[in-house]
Parts: sequence; C-alpha cells; structure tokens
Amino acid sequence: MKRPSILIGKFLCAIIISAFISCNEQPKEQDPKKPEKPVVLAPQEIVPISQAKNMYDSYEKRRVPLIQRYEDSINKITENDKEFHVGRFVYYDYKTIKQYLEYIEQEAADAGVEISTLRLYYSNYPDEEFFPKTKDSIKHPRQNSIMLSPTYNDGKRDYLFYIAQGAEGKEAVPMNNSFEPIKVEYGHNNDTNTKAYASFAPTTNPTKAAPAALQGEESLTLNRGTGVPPPKNQ
Repeated sequence: MKRPSILIGKFLCAIIISAFISCNEQPKEQDPKKPEKPVVLAPQEIVPISQAKNMYDSYEKRRVPLIQRYEDSINKITENDKEFHVGRFVYYDYKTIKQYLEYIEQEAADAGVEISTLRLYYSNYPDEEFFPKTKDSIKHPRQNSIMLSPTYNDGKRDYLFYIAQGAEGKEAVPMNNSFEPIKVEYGHNNDTNTKAYASFAPTTNPTKAAPAALQGEESLTLNRGTGVPPPKNQ
C-alpha cells in the first residue's frame, strides 16, 4: 500500500517542480529582424452574406430575364440556334489582381500622379469573333463583363487616364467617363497635377515652344477575365 502512495507523491512533486520552472522562465525576446505583422482591419464596405445573397437574387429577378429575352429575340432574327446563357460573374486569378494593382501603382508613380479610385465598369462583348481592327479574339460574344480602370484626382474630380511618353518621361493622359481623351483648352494649366496636363496645356507665352506631342498609348484598363454562366440546375 505504501508503494502507490510513494509513486503518487513523486508524480505530484514533478508537477509542482515543472509549474515552478515554467513560471520563472523569461519570455523569449522577439527577433527585431522579424517585426510583428500588423493586423489588417476589415473595410467598412464589406457586406454581410445575407446582403450579398439579396443583391444576387435581385439581379436574377430584375436583370437576367431581360437579358435572356433580348438575346433570344436576336437569335430568332438571325436564325441562330445556339442557346445563350446569361453570365453571372467574372473572375480573375488572384495573382493577376495583385500584379495588376502593383503595375498601375508603378505606372501612376512614374507619371507623377496618385491613384484615387479603382472603377469597375459594366461592359459587353460584341457579337463578333474579333475586336474591330485587331486580331484579339472574343471568347464570350454578347456576354456581359467588367473592366477595371484606375483614376487620379486633380483636386476637383476623378479622371480615368492612360500613360503616354512625353518629353520628360511618362505622363498621365486624362479621359472622360467614356474612355475618350480630354482636350484641355490652350493656356489652361492645373497646378495640382502639372505633369498630367503638361502636354495639353501650352503656355500663353509666345516665346516658348509648343509642347511636344505624346507618344504611344499605354492602357491601364483590365479585362479578359473569365465569365461564367450558372449551370441550368442552379
């Protein structure tokens, strides 16, 4: 009877000694070369799943039938027997999005502007095999899609823009909301964003030469995602 008591006593002593040692251990100092990763807070614009479902269903009821009827009517007129499926989402590889964001930030910085917003445009592919005057094939004719395009702000409003090569390097060429270059009046310059307007705002001083024309057109608009209609049974 004494042996079990001795074993229990030794076991309890071992536990007490381990607890004492662990309490006196000094916390490991953090490696200064590995700073703590900051916690990223959720944006206020994130919506609950219930709201996402509500908006998805609303599009299903209010937009999908209209698109389907219209495209079916086109099929009847053209005697096209190929069934049309209404697209419901477009996706991009996550690495592509990260690369795109890094790229537009780089190009905007080189042009001396700061990206203010990132617009997502509704768009629609034409009913053609290729885009006009190009060899770029259209994988999803007649399907809806989206385009991502950055803007910069001149202190008054946001402008779409593309990059062109000017006399002093890359410059941001402003566009209106319909992707058309803006023609800035002569003699007008914008101090908030001089580089972006430099080639469009000739000086009123007749002794100075007119600005050199911009060369090239570097788009910052992303498309060519993968559109997916839902399966018929979903």
